[in-house]
Amino acid sequence: MIVLTKIKKKTVRKIITIVILVALIVMTYLTGRYLPTGIADWYSLEVFPALSNIPQKISALTSVSFSEITVVVCGCLALPLLILWMVLLIKKAMTKGIGKFLYQSFRNALAVILVLLFFFEILHGLNYRRTPARLVMGLDSGNLTVEEYTGAFEWAYEGMIKARSELTEDENGVAKMSTGFAETAEYASKLVDSFCLEYGITPYRSFSRAKSVKLSHYWSWTYIVGMYNPIYGEANINTDIDDLTALPMTICHELCHSKGFANETDCNLLGALCCTTADRADFRYCGYYNIYVTLLGELTKWNKQGFKYDTHLGDAEIRPVIRDIMAASAYWKAIDKEVLEVQKLLGINITDQALAANNQFLESNGEKGGNETYNVPDNAYVHFYLKYVVSEGGKNA
Repeated sequence: MIVLTKIKKKTVRKIITIVILVALIVMTYLTGRYLPTGIADWYSLEVFPALSNIPQKISALTSVSFSEITVVVCGCLALPLLILWMVLLIKKAMTKGIGKFLYQSFRNALAVILVLLFFFEILHGLNYRRTPARLVMGLDSGNLTVEEYTGAFEWAYEGMIKARSELTEDENGVAKMSTGFAETAEYASKLVDSFCLEYGITPYRSFSRAKSVKLSHYWSWTYIVGMYNPIYGEANINTDIDDLTALPMTICHELCHSKGFANETDCNLLGALCCTTADRADFRYCGYYNIYVTLLGELTKWNKQGFKYDTHLGDAEIRPVIRDIMAASAYWKAIDKEVLEVQKLLGINITDQALAANNQFLESNGEKGGNETYNVPDNAYVHFYLKYVVSEGGKNA
């Protein structure tokens, strides 16, 4: 009788442990999805900087990507550990200890999930609920006229062409970065800091190191060119392709995550605008290029409806930009061929699977639209042009 009572108590304790762990996981997850905006704003400005400063400082001590090391190590250990677990499972089944073994495995798995989820939320997830950067900057209100759209379009086009004319080229006439990656990454960190401070977005200043991923070529198979790891506090960059129409903005985008912006729209918006304020031509070129392309899409729609506005695609000055675009396109076509070869061997398309996983990740964090949230509303750029370039007293006037 006493033995049965002890067994029941142990069973009850096990059930309670599992229930508590599951409840904590659910509570942590829901907190990250339904945190009120006001609290999220306070958290991102007052609490997040102090917490994120610790992993960011540790990560900044080296240019080696801790994230890449973790992925490689875990990838190498995954199969051996799975085999070991199955061997132990069979052994426990033969000795009648399988119940306890399964309970311990499940409990430990839940504990790891809880710890990782908790650190993810306090170092990144809660920032999804903050007021969007475009609202903080006042870039999302008021009707816009055709003249205002075309004015912003011409501003972006002229800035792009001028910056492109200042760049050096390789033997194929494709633009090159002004410095190596280490210098570029350090410059980008200072640029994001100064931009956020000057435009009143956040006073938080820190050095978050952007890191080149050694296995970038294989990362290109996923079509994801940058990733911020909040637990390590590092911005990981795909540097396999030296594409000036994307690389500077990608670095700034990931660094904006380190400033407490989780939303992808915010980081692409801030990344492009950061670049336009740079004193380096390669960064300005990238920023203006992305704004030009975004507004070009809107004007192209208007032209199909009979607007007939010159989008400068036939200008001689834009030919160097076209060369850059064609070089990037050739790179991604080569990547597509490699992905298809892998698909023939493994039966899965790595690009499709990676993009689907990223889409699910974003939606699970409350980002409706998933991968579509990378698209910046064109009117945000127009409002920036009107407020900070045209208006009297504008900071970029």
